Amino acid sequence: MGEGRSPNVRLFSDVSAGVDDPFFARALALAERGRGSTAPNPMVGCVIVADGRIVGEGFHPRAGDPHAEVFALRDAGDSARGADVYVTLEPCNHVGRTPPCAEALIAAGVARVVVGMHDPNPVSAGGAEQLRAAGVLVEFAHDVEPFAALNEGWLKRVAIGAPFVTAKVALSLDARGAFRSGERASITGASGAEVTRMLRSASDAVVVSAATVIADNPALTVRDADGEVASRQPLRIVLVRETLPSADASVFTDGLAETKVLALGAGPPGLGGSFGGAEVLRAGGLTLGDAVLALGDLGLNEVLIEPGPRLFSAAWETGVLDQLVVVTAGGCAGADAPPFFVGAPDRFGNALLGRMNPCEAAVVSDVSVTAWRP
Repeated sequence: MGEGRSPNVRLFSDVSAGVDDPFFARALALAERGRGSTAPNPMVGCVIVADGRIVGEGFHPRAGDPHAEVFALRDAGDSARGADVYVTLEPCNHVGRTPPCAEALIAAGVARVVVGMHDPNPVSAGGAEQLRAAGVLVEFAHDVEPFAALNEGWLKRVAIGAPFVTAKVALSLDARGAFRSGERASITGASGAEVTRMLRSASDAVVVSAATVIADNPALTVRDADGEVASRQPLRIVLVRETLPSADASVFTDGLAETKVLALGAGPPGLGGSFGGAEVLRAGGLTLGDAVLALGDLGLNEVLIEPGPRLFSAAWETGVLDQLVVVTAGGCAGADAPPFFVGAPDRFGNALLGRMNPCEAAVVSDVSVTAWRP
């Protein structure tokens, strides 16, 4: 990975690696354990420190479970009294599925709380003021960037109602995704599949078009190192507009993960409230931007699109992508292979107008992987 990459890229990098404070670095590393599981909540990590050593730690594992502070307080026990608390996000100050964390910290008798960043969600913000009113010293980190990078998807959804959108494409050196139109191809092989599994495991949902389901019949699941189906699976979203895939496709019949159908506009003729046993949702408009907002309404923070040529071209031209991950194999597909991008060129006179910048790169076995951002 080259120098100068954007600090908020986390495809291969670790946001905790650049944090000098060891307690905050540990809290960030703990928070990462919840990636892909906490939506609609943010990822949060917490450590409790007494006499210069960690006496309790915890993270938020999934929505509905206790928050990071509660797990850390349970771990610390009586050692929490008079201790310092390092938490990546301002403790909540509202009753949701769980009681307010600020109250739990006050009841435990902690002396100081050091917070990574303010909570921008008006529903849950205000924990710092509550702690101070109870006599607890509250401080905030000088550099908010690592803590914002941790929860960039959640922060985007809180701000504008849309999740952070990543698209992953697998290409040959001559930028082809298949050898023939409408036929499945394994351009990047087992190494590319490894990258795909990594991205899926970090996502709240995986989105494909009806055309991809028809051509590839993908499972869109995550498997562990032993090849077994992982216990946590992202939501599978099939995007439809004019054409429906077969109701017998794997995403509807394998029972390995939840699937929903998201229709642009009215969707294909005759589409009702369910299809293939999956709930049908309506985007409320005809554009991919409408679809992304509908995904935000589901409480999704991080969404992965695995597009074919038409869906990728539409995503590129409508500007809905926050990140593009390109997996490249070391061979050429040939002149007869269809192009992956079928839209208008990003042209400025006789030059290419770059709409994205490379921000991270790595080699995974026999493929290269690059991450691009606007």
